[in-house]
Amino acid sequence: MLMKEDGAPKVDGKVYRSLIGSLLYLTATRPNIQFAVNYLSRFMQEPSQNHFVAAKRVLRYLRGTAGFGIHFVKSSSINLVGFSDSDWEGSDEGMISTSGYCFAVGKSVFCWNSKKQSMVAHSTAGAEYIAAYVAAKQLIWLRKMLSDLDCNQQNPTTLFCNNTSAITISKNSVFHDRTKHMKIKFHAIRQFQ
Repeated sequence: MLMKEDGAPKVDGKVYRSLIGSLLYLTATRPNIQFAVNYLSRFMQEPSQNHFVAAKRVLRYLRGTAGFGIHFVKSSSINLVGFSDSDWEGSDEGMISTSGYCFAVGKSVFCWNSKKQSMVAHSTAGAEYIAAYVAAKQLIWLRKMLSDLDCNQQNPTTLFCNNTSAITISKNSVFHDRTKHMKIKFHAIRQFQ
């Protein structure tokens, strides 16, 4: 786990920021590196040798996986599918989780995001629930955008979440005792079903 103050010698910030900027540019076609690059971008103010080594590890990964990327395949059906996930307390310096989602039409991924959550989640289920809420908001916007492009979705859109507790909380409002610490705005996900 990388930290801001890790005791390692500092490196040239200009070179590190240039490297991270280049990697951020690559995330447009290589979403598989987005989480790592976003995580490394947290240390741009005062990068250390450990941060630079981790950034070079991403470069080595890119060199070894040069054939990877987004491949858009022509499909006769326009079926929107979403995936959400989070890492609970992913940051040691604030205990804030990171949410992520991606959306695909047919077999082609076209929209993704990875971002720190706006509040501290008290459990894995809470972090996953917040991630699903953020993904559901994006899902509503994407359906509206597809509708504006005359690509109406007749069926409900599936949003996959890998946490059974978060799924259960979103389906059943009886779990109020376990979720009363969450902001009320996150419970709007129940209306999206």
